[in-house]
Amino acid sequence: MTMQEYVTKIAFVMGLPTNHNVESQQIEMAVTIAFDEVKRYIRTPVEKTVPFRHRLDLVALDIKTNRVLNVLAARPRVGLLTGSYNGGSIFEMAAMASMQGNYMGRGALNIEPIMYQLANAQVRNTLSTDFQWRYDTINQVIYCTHQAPLPATVTVRYVPEFVDVAEIPSPTWQDFILRMATAYYKLSLGRSRSKYRVEGSNVTLDGEALVAEANNELDTMRQELESKRSKLVVVN
Repeated sequence: MTMQEYVTKIAFVMGLPTNHNVESQQIEMAVTIAFDEVKRYIRTPVEKTVPFRHRLDLVALDIKTNRVLNVLAARPRVGLLTGSYNGGSIFEMAAMASMQGNYMGRGALNIEPIMYQLANAQVRNTLSTDFQWRYDTINQVIYCTHQAPLPATVTVRYVPEFVDVAEIPSPTWQDFILRMATAYYKLSLGRSRSKYRVEGSNVTLDGEALVAEANNELDTMRQELESKRSKLVVVN
């Protein structure tokens, strides 16, 4: 939903004209304030697979975030080569052991090479890790180290940092922004209407009622957002 769509909907609810005037500019400011508040609660992670580098520049990779949850190497850690235990497939080893047994005239599977490689891999994985990463939040860089053979790609799991209200894809969060922006506009409009009083006039404005209504709606929405935050569990 674009900024203009938010403005049009809020103007319709508030009974205002939708042309470009002071009211529309005030509504845009209300949408911006609501967007800045709501996006702090958005923690839905996304994933992006990028070529492996020892230094991943997130800006160059078009990854806008302040929260990197995990970085996964594409090569499986449990894989084994037939000649060493640094990578490859354990199933390839089993096939080679079977072929070796058949070639030597034995019907049974020669399991000894497989167990030997698994034992070596277990020791290696206990004493060290194949893949490590560190996130530099200031420079927006991820530093990666990986034992040979290096993976072709890595997958970055992160919480996106939205910079424009039109980037919000979820209807749920769009609804929160629309409701909160309407409440903020009511708050601004109510305060401006209650700023001055004309004694003895038979015309009254609903400024105080708008302020009370807006504060009540904002409190309700913040409680809903806090309940969503408390139920969220991020598993790295």
